[in-house]
Amino acid sequence: MKFTVAVSVLTAVPAIAQNGPIVIGATVPTTGPLSLTGKQYFNSLKMAEEDINRAGGINGRQIKIVFEDTQASNSTAVNAFVKLVQEEKPAFVFLSSYSTQNIAVAPEVKKSGIPVMYAGGADAVSDAGNEWMFRIRPADSLAAAGMVQFAKGNLKATKPGILYIQNDFGQGGAQVAAKQFEAAGSPVVGMEAYGQNDKDFSAQMLSLRQKGADTILAFVYPQDGAMLLRQAKMLGLKMPIVASSAAFVPAALQLLSPSDLDNVSGVVDAFVDTSAGERMKDFIDRYKEKFSMEADPYGLAYYDGAMLMAEGMRKAGTDPKALRDWLATVKDWPGIGHAYTFDAKGNGVSDLAVVRAKPGTKSLELVQPIKLN
Repeated sequence: MKFTVAVSVLTAVPAIAQNGPIVIGATVPTTGPLSLTGKQYFNSLKMAEEDINRAGGINGRQIKIVFEDTQASNSTAVNAFVKLVQEEKPAFVFLSSYSTQNIAVAPEVKKSGIPVMYAGGADAVSDAGNEWMFRIRPADSLAAAGMVQFAKGNLKATKPGILYIQNDFGQGGAQVAAKQFEAAGSPVVGMEAYGQNDKDFSAQMLSLRQKGADTILAFVYPQDGAMLLRQAKMLGLKMPIVASSAAFVPAALQLLSPSDLDNVSGVVDAFVDTSAGERMKDFIDRYKEKFSMEADPYGLAYYDGAMLMAEGMRKAGTDPKALRDWLATVKDWPGIGHAYTFDAKGNGVSDLAVVRAKPGTKSLELVQPIKLN
């Protein structure tokens, strides 16, 4: 058996060189099953790099984003971060959107003393209190609360069931949702889990139906989420499904037919649609023209994050601590997807959107925005 051992970052990062480009690191899953979403923010960061440099860079200095592949492995994610820090001496790093990788990398982030942005939703990441880590999409507890609010208020769920992927993301979201349903007087009738590599979810869904679930909340990733929705349709499930955001990214939607989305709603990070304002339309149109694929909320979060980072560098410089301190004070920074305000735990987003597919299509429409906290 082959083991990969990450080498710790043992020394502080030297001061950023004042000549040449400002190096930014990015650890992104560009190969393997997690690359379905990783490709989105790889593209968005490349687009942000071009936009920042075209606008004059950081006070006249260009930026250069150096990428390392995290694949679908926590140890690979750690090694990718350590390699970037040791070899590139970046002023800033973007981490992947997968919480298990964020949790694994967090100790090395603290040792390095470099500010990072990430999009993993697990509350365990921010609850650890790492002052160098800033989240640029909703925390899982926020998304779960939005799913419960919609299920209770709009779908009138009284006997909810929960289906979730068995990892930090899925389990954390499911537990938050179960507690909130309990507090609202509608305890869940069942909770079912599945493994990340599972392909058949019929036993879990049939169990929830047998227990009388009138609504199912599904905490999923893109590929498994698409398979789950297809199987729900094949099983003839009649109760509405409220899915987490990954089920509605382009990588998942391309695996579905319009009929698979009947009676399905999603609580997503942001409504990424050309009708959502001129800045959103510009981002969507340019992204599609450049990469020949549709933009999604994950990629948008990293584009916003890069623009926020650039503003911080222009105002506070590239010293890691000064930049970290500036980010910690950000209030209502006007991104495309959200107005970003970082709390004491580094969480920057407090709003969501409920979407569904227009009848007979896979085109999404906004049902309602949700503001929490």
